[in-house]
Amino acid sequence: MSVVIPVAHDIVCPWCYVGHAQARRLEQEFGVSFDWIGYELYPEPMPFDDGTPPPPPPPANKPKTPSRFQLMLAAENMELPKVSRPSPIRSHDALAALEFAKAHGDINPLLDAVYHARWAEGQDIGQRQVVLNLAEACGLDRAALNEALEDRRYASLIIPFDDEAHEKGVWNVPTFWIGEERYAEQPYRVLAKAMREHLGA
Repeated sequence: MSVVIPVAHDIVCPWCYVGHAQARRLEQEFGVSFDWIGYELYPEPMPFDDGTPPPPPPPANKPKTPSRFQLMLAAENMELPKVSRPSPIRSHDALAALEFAKAHGDINPLLDAVYHARWAEGQDIGQRQVVLNLAEACGLDRAALNEALEDRRYASLIIPFDDEAHEKGVWNVPTFWIGEERYAEQPYRVLAKAMREHLGA
């Protein structure tokens, strides 16, 4: 049985798009598997806009500098697909559908499908019908999933931001638990080093 690494994630987060790719690399390199735990960044009724005013524009003669996320993409040799995506959106149904998939055998086909739909195709995974279509294409029972979503059957398994997430030690997604440590928004090199130490490789 492979070592299971918990990871906190939300499909709508661009850092988790990178984290999903990192997890697939870790699986190939170390033979581990992952327990994907939904941490919902925008649970209802949290407003999308927290009221923070935008930063002032930089001086016109100041050279551009990369953001933390741009540096992460460069470190991972990745780019975000250039598609239009609805934003912001709520991810509860998508995260609940992943719990449904987990309970019915294998989360991975739907996990890959929702990340691809959101980031490569620009689909609105905040819409229930989109989630149901993706799940059905992965061989899951559409009617049973819709009933589970209506009943909010898996709501207790999804951790909402901010307070509940912070209580569990998750301040950023993705967060990987490797051994006794948490690794949040880290480059693959750091995760691989932690994995080698954890596995004694």
